[in-house]
Amino acid sequence: MPAPLKLLIPGPVQPDDDVLAVMGEPVQAHYGPAWTELYRETTRALAQVFGTSGDVHLLVGSGSAALDACLGSACASGQTVIIGVNGFFGQRLQAIAESYGLTVVPVPAPWGQPLNPADFAAALAAHPQAALVAVCHVETSTTIVNPIEAIGAVVRARANTFLVDAVSSLGGLPLRMDDWHIDLCAGASQKCLGAPPGLAPVAVGSRGWQAIDRVPAKGHGWYLNLSVWRQFAVEWGDWHPYPITLATNNVRALRASVLGLLAEGLDQRFQRYRALALRLRQGLRSIGLEPFTPDALLNPVVTAAYGPPGVPTSRLVAYMAERHGIKIAGGMGPEWKDRLIRIGHMSPRLTLADMDDLVARLAQFPN
Repeated sequence: MPAPLKLLIPGPVQPDDDVLAVMGEPVQAHYGPAWTELYRETTRALAQVFGTSGDVHLLVGSGSAALDACLGSACASGQTVIIGVNGFFGQRLQAIAESYGLTVVPVPAPWGQPLNPADFAAALAAHPQAALVAVCHVETSTTIVNPIEAIGAVVRARANTFLVDAVSSLGGLPLRMDDWHIDLCAGASQKCLGAPPGLAPVAVGSRGWQAIDRVPAKGHGWYLNLSVWRQFAVEWGDWHPYPITLATNNVRALRASVLGLLAEGLDQRFQRYRALALRLRQGLRSIGLEPFTPDALLNPVVTAAYGPPGVPTSRLVAYMAERHGIKIAGGMGPEWKDRLIRIGHMSPRLTLADMDDLVARLAQFPN
């Protein structure tokens, strides 16, 4: 095996050593009173990160599994949903919805621009029958942070259900699910939460459960049906509060990372990520690589920048991996694929010195 690359991509991140150590410990059984209490401690901690008094379930899968579960559980085939689309992962939301036979009303914005809450008000007025509104918090393909608090207020005014894709923001940006009128929220373990890939936390508020219960027989399967997860949480809650064999080492690693996040303090972690973003943007400008977004649209956990003029950024990405052992990401989408680089700084172990070192190595690119 080649030497592992230093990961500075928009997930997965390199977890702290104490989190990784848990993955190599003996496997535990996924049921029983002691294990169930550890699981509940983990979901209670995650609820604080989500900013909710609702339920949290730990699905085994990627963030896309969490989104699949939310859309498939809350909506029945034939219903209309409104989805914000200003990048690749907005398109992913649309694709998942369409796979369930839902009629999608897209609310578009140009790639690289945030979604406009007023456009959602217009879409809801034109489609009052819509069952749900779904939006990416962080559109990772362009690094844009969408105004989910303002969109949530628009959605609640129309009494619709609001789903947020927080896969790339949970644990890295402020998220107040209950205060921002978010009814269903999907996350992932391998990004700002600082754990290995494999788990997809889903938070469901009371209005989210109402939406799920409104049409109980959807014919959308069993594994990703959140009603099934709730049933086991209630009926087997004292010893096995989920319907599957859980990935126990992943849960223990996620528990370690989330407890570490809460011990540091959410606001302190958010400020630390913002400081990394500012340092990186300053450094990129100093070597002639202009950030893709203005500072007013700064993303504290992922930064995109234009590559050197006339040079496909895939060459820069390959150079950083082959010469310096650092993995960064290229752009996404036909317009930006070879024009942008994307740098993830959402690992809790990264420091300002890491940003300076990255910039110094980027500056050595022989373009």
